[in-house]
Amino acid sequence: MPASPAKQYWFFWLLVMCMLLCAKGQVLGQAAGRGTVVGTVIDAHTKQPLGFATVFIAQTTYGTNTAENGTFKLISLPSGSHELVVSFLGYQTLSHQFTLQPGQQLAFRFELMPAANQLQEVVIRPDTNWRYNYNVFLKNFLGQTANAAKTTIVNSDVLYFDFDPEKRVLSAEAIKPLVIENKALGYRLHFVLQDFKVDFQNGHTFHAGHPRFEEMKPRGKAQEKRWGEARLKAYRGSMMHFARALYQNKLEAEGFNVRRLQRLPNPNRPPEEEIQAGLKRARSQMSGPVVVKSNSSGPEDSLQYWMRMSRLDKTVTYLYKDPIPYHQIIAPDSVRNGQLKLLFSDYLNVVYTKEKEELGYVNQQPFSQRRAPTFQTSLITLTEPYTYIEPNGMIVNPYSHMVEGYWAFEKLAEMLPLDYTPAE
Repeated sequence: MPASPAKQYWFFWLLVMCMLLCAKGQVLGQAAGRGTVVGTVIDAHTKQPLGFATVFIAQTTYGTNTAENGTFKLISLPSGSHELVVSFLGYQTLSHQFTLQPGQQLAFRFELMPAANQLQEVVIRPDTNWRYNYNVFLKNFLGQTANAAKTTIVNSDVLYFDFDPEKRVLSAEAIKPLVIENKALGYRLHFVLQDFKVDFQNGHTFHAGHPRFEEMKPRGKAQEKRWGEARLKAYRGSMMHFARALYQNKLEAEGFNVRRLQRLPNPNRPPEEEIQAGLKRARSQMSGPVVVKSNSSGPEDSLQYWMRMSRLDKTVTYLYKDPIPYHQIIAPDSVRNGQLKLLFSDYLNVVYTKEKEELGYVNQQPFSQRRAPTFQTSLITLTEPYTYIEPNGMIVNPYSHMVEGYWAFEKLAEMLPLDYTPAE
């Protein structure tokens, strides 16, 4: 027998109330898992408040400015470990790491020290090579990917460079946070540059700093969709993606193949001191009779031999066949709740099997043999006995590791905020 209209009416409103209560409970549950940070920013000497200072959680979209009385408030922060950065023109940037519990409110008082005047000497000295150094900076800071081509530094005039010809090292510093617009991913970054070096002699690049992300406003739904797709593409296979999958023991499910790699001295290459001594002897004998040295391929001129030895690789690479077990990469830490220790020997060879390399990466070397793009392959090694990783994919200490391969190719133009969540 069908229900009466009155019963249908009450059933309808009962259903609506249940939906509202469930939604409210879900919101309250989400809010309970978050916390708040409040505080004051003052001058360390005068104790006067610093209004309009920038306060943000590093590498996230969470940020604000202090009021005229120096106070600030950051609400709805996810629980876990964070790095809070305080920046103000003319003062030393201050960073503070803290752990936020669900529902907790923390209060801080930050005293900023006036910045030293050491940069003034750099400012007044003209740099005739600024344009060349800036192009090197862009290549090694933003990268050379398709996204990097759509990324610009708005205030490049705040950058100053110094080149050490003896060590062949280019360093850079900025008197203000760099404002970077990434029109490929739809982010505007405010980057407090702490360190930047290009070591031409060893082929190493390093930069460190505190980026703050702002989402740019899309012109319409089409651009919003393109940004979403580009962000997801940048996320897949990234170091953030790898660290999150490692933290959750989901490397294989997320498309990562991780194996141990060793680099050992090349047994066929004499020691460097012996090679240099042999070259010196051979060159000194150039004016006298030719000295020959026997080897498996027959007589060989001494200079030619030592030249050939000098061109041999100093190391040989051994790649293990089986994936490396989790317990040989990460371990829980009893002191730092919510963090895992990242500790391993030699190198990790990381292959991401769900996306192939960009053509720009394949064609980096103009005279190298052409090949088709393959799966993205990266190497990571630790420069310290261990470091820590967070559930959001952050490796806590940027000085604790080095990367090679595809991750070294993907630089700032591929960076996403730590609060980024890929769409299902």
